[in-house]
Amino acid sequence: MSQIIDRYSIAEFTNPSGKAVWRIQGRKPDGVRVRINFKTLAEARARKQQFDVECLNLQAGSSFRHTRLTDQQLAEAEAAFFQLGGKPLLEAVQVYLSGGGQALKSITVAEAVDAFYAEKQTRTRLRDRSLKDYKSRLNPIKNTYGPRQLQSITRAELEAMIFLPGQSADTSNGNRRVLHGLFEWCRNHDYIRENVVARIATASRDQIEPVILPQTEVQQLLRAAMVHKDGALLPYIALGLFAGLRPAEVSRLSWAQFDWQQKHITVRGDGAKLRQRRVIELVDSTVAWLKSCTDQPIMPQNFMREFDAVRRLAGYRGNRPKRGDEQLKPWPQDVIRHTAISNHFAYTKAEAATAAWAGNSPETVHRYYKGLVTPEQATAYWALTPEQMCKRRLKSAAGVMSVTRRFKSAASSITMKHVSQYERLGRDSQKSVSGGG
Repeated sequence: MSQIIDRYSIAEFTNPSGKAVWRIQGRKPDGVRVRINFKTLAEARARKQQFDVECLNLQAGSSFRHTRLTDQQLAEAEAAFFQLGGKPLLEAVQVYLSGGGQALKSITVAEAVDAFYAEKQTRTRLRDRSLKDYKSRLNPIKNTYGPRQLQSITRAELEAMIFLPGQSADTSNGNRRVLHGLFEWCRNHDYIRENVVARIATASRDQIEPVILPQTEVQQLLRAAMVHKDGALLPYIALGLFAGLRPAEVSRLSWAQFDWQQKHITVRGDGAKLRQRRVIELVDSTVAWLKSCTDQPIMPQNFMREFDAVRRLAGYRGNRPKRGDEQLKPWPQDVIRHTAISNHFAYTKAEAATAAWAGNSPETVHRYYKGLVTPEQATAYWALTPEQMCKRRLKSAAGVMSVTRRFKSAASSITMKHVSQYERLGRDSQKSVSGGG
């Protein structure tokens, strides 16, 4: 039901002198309070009609709407709009509720970025890799708007910083995450009243199926790691393929964390991605692979150069472009870990077990890794041993790897020393393969 606002009321009132009068009281549309006394009710009614006509004239051309507000609340709301001079009433209320009476402190974008980053360095115990990520995502806003007051940065300017043309949704969301942290820090320190980034939606991303290595290419990668510089990269490759460790986790490991008798690796909290300690069970074949290279550092010096060399030997491009790479296959991101998790899940058929083994959530394991490998393929994967590799390919130096002609010369580096070494170490893995994790 449509409603006309009745701004004024008439009531009988007794003055302090004891004289009875008729009082009009209410508020004009601009918020001015009205309180007038009249000797008679007729006079009061006549004046009220004048006030009502004035209000109707001001409201000419407006429509009536349903509302749950009382006449008094409607009158106050209109008065508030009038005094705000066209500014949104809701924003004024939010400022009031958030302590808007308190003055904001002044800070430039550059000062805010430096203070925020310094706190990340000293208080949050972020690792170097995370700090590097923060710095790279904060530099654009610092370099572009450094001298400006932080509270003057608009939503449109932030969106332009977050969503750069041609970049992936993951990169955009990473930019948003860091800038949200910066502006939330500023809000908590009374430099701004609102975190504008919170109103910017994340970029939608399609679910991309992880790329994994088929069994033949797993073997090619292992052969390449075995022959390159006497197995300099074999610890890294074996830990990735058969323990599912992230590259950063491998880099923080030492051989002292391996328990050969109990067949497990202890990844300490300070070495894990989520800072949570976990124990990774090893099957017999994995133990054999790792024991074959305990005389090597887990991560060699010049790691990226050695990793590029092994990738090329296995038929994949290196990270640093080199002439001839166009003849090779591109290296899928995180393919070693994806291969390990997919085979572990297919072998155990237990999301929780694989999640604990890999340091993921069961939801992530189910969403990304289910059905990428058959149980039969997983069984063959976990049964793969150094001895099998020696029997299949290392008995003759010729034809060690099926790679491009450019890299076949690497086969000549394989000697009978390699053959006997890996055959001897492979005998340790002849026991039956226990559960995959």
